[in-house]
Amino acid sequence: MTKRIAMISVHECPLASSEGKERGGINVYVFELAKALSRIGWQVDMFTRMQDTVNPSVVQVNEKTRVIHIPAGPKTAIPKDDVLQHLPEFTHNMQNFMREEQKQYNLIHAHYYYSGAVAEAVRNTQVYPLPVIMTFHTLGLLKQLTQPQTRSGGLSERIAIEKRLVVSADRIIATSDSEVAYLSALYDAPASHIRAIPPGVDTSLFRNIPKSEAKKTIGEDPNHRIILSVGRIDPVKGFDVLLYALKLLVRSNPEAAHHACLWIVGGDVEEKRRAWNSEQTKLETLRKTLGLDTTVKFIPAQSQEQLPAYYNAAEVLVMPSHYESFGMVALEALACGTPVIATDVTGISPLVRAVPKGHIISANNPILLSQKLAHVLLHTPATGTDTSKMIASLDWKETAEKITAAYAL
Repeated sequence: MTKRIAMISVHECPLASSEGKERGGINVYVFELAKALSRIGWQVDMFTRMQDTVNPSVVQVNEKTRVIHIPAGPKTAIPKDDVLQHLPEFTHNMQNFMREEQKQYNLIHAHYYYSGAVAEAVRNTQVYPLPVIMTFHTLGLLKQLTQPQTRSGGLSERIAIEKRLVVSADRIIATSDSEVAYLSALYDAPASHIRAIPPGVDTSLFRNIPKSEAKKTIGEDPNHRIILSVGRIDPVKGFDVLLYALKLLVRSNPEAAHHACLWIVGGDVEEKRRAWNSEQTKLETLRKTLGLDTTVKFIPAQSQEQLPAYYNAAEVLVMPSHYESFGMVALEALACGTPVIATDVTGISPLVRAVPKGHIISANNPILLSQKLAHVLLHTPATGTDTSKMIASLDWKETAEKITAAYAL
């Protein structure tokens, strides 16, 4: 009997890199997990919102994996906060697709609360209700804690939906032990329903390559020492803290800062300035205020295939987030053998703390971050255990096998 999964990622398309859409951790996670599940026998259909009229509505990724674009609202990119109002249309059109194909799924795996709401509605209309597996990726209550001044109205509705989903879902897959703790304590999620399974990493793609080769690939001066940060331009990512830390480093430790430059990879910086989001504008103003015009460079978001060159070209990857349910960019950097500095509020922090090239700092602490940057830039990493080899065991095959076990309700 064929084993089939209906995987839902409403707002982040798994094909974002190849279709020119907004990229983030969720689409990487969903795409890589689906491919890994297909390699161990599952057939996976990934349902996502149609965002253009150019790409095919159904894309065959491999023999057992498809991406299905479902019409819901305008066929263009829309603000994330506007997605919620189009969920009924998404649900209706997804149900129509399932009826037309007449394929029987074994379960629904929903990613993010938008997708969870759709999964609930789809399950309730089935003759034989399907089990719903829920992965939240981020939680509204934690967003509210780290960004209390923003999106308060939308957050309250989000939190209400999340509270309903932790009860209605048949299984919750968390990406870290800290997320398990938050789900159990803040959302009263039944502990028996939760499994902590970290994401994997494509170790055939994210691997060590010579720094000189990597710098040539990205067009960087071989004498420059890159401090790298990767992620969408959002207040929760803490890029402003990193700019403060860089200014402190330049002033207090010129030796460490010699030839150092900061590259922030993410966002739509190639767009005209009036199209930037408020956080990008704020960071650009802060860069000028701190006098870091020639030291900081904003780079457009890069595909998964391009990122290894950036990680390998860098002296260190910094993840200064105020909240991160896991932090896949840190895992990717470590797989390339690049040192990582991450805050202690990230789900990956226990792993970063355990590896030789990992460094943990408190969140929102520019002074400590500048000191840690100085340490990494001035000291050659200890020889001995190869970080990339330690990370190699955390591949997507292992993640897929653990998630398959969690599917067995």
